[in-house]
Amino acid sequence: SARRSHLYSPERIGLTLHKRGFPESTRNAAGRLGMAATSVMTGLMKQLKVPQTQAEEAADQLAGVRTTSLLRYDAPIQRAGVAAASREPPIEDEDFTPGFLRVRILEADGLPNRPDGSCCQPYVTVANTQLTGRRVRRTDAANGPCAVWGQSFDFDNTSASAQVVIDVWDKASDAPAPDLLGKAVIHVSECRPGIPHTFLNHLLLGKLAVRLLFDYAPLPETEPHDLELARIIGLGAR
Repeated sequence: SARRSHLYSPERIGLTLHKRGFPESTRNAAGRLGMAATSVMTGLMKQLKVPQTQAEEAADQLAGVRTTSLLRYDAPIQRAGVAAASREPPIEDEDFTPGFLRVRILEADGLPNRPDGSCCQPYVTVANTQLTGRRVRRTDAANGPCAVWGQSFDFDNTSASAQVVIDVWDKASDAPAPDLLGKAVIHVSECRPGIPHTFLNHLLLGKLAVRLLFDYAPLPETEPHDLELARIIGLGAR
């Protein structure tokens, strides 16, 4: 009926979930699910020649938009590959729950030489950017077009909504300011909690390998330097 179609419209479902504090992505998904469930149930009931009132009651039970409990779930305390102390937060506050982030700058390859033909002296700045502010860390300067750092930086009170902005610079010698060699932006939400993620970022010239570890539980002590994964994906071939 027209009344039922309006009840399960994406706008109506989105409004209901918005009042309960669900994020936009969940509201959109629930709206599509409600419409699809109602359409499938209506078509099935017509084929079975079920009376309209019974079909509407069945659609109510399947769509379940009068209660949001079907959209919530309890994440397991421990999953394979996830830190034992980690537990994913509820969907509605996942983006802003404070956690812990470690950024490890592994190495770079194929960086350009300076205009005079001399080797660059690259260093990397790591900026943790979120609504509460911006924190910046810096590596030491390295030598040549193939640079190895293996330096890690830990940031507490970091949410999944944060961005990691990484800039590669050529240390100034005679110039008044360093030259920018490349930039990479990584969203922390791309990282599954408790699992290290290695990113290979292509710069203007060359590439940079970075490893991120994000979790809602305190991170373990910095692990020994291990660049084997970076070599496997194409870096470190000297």
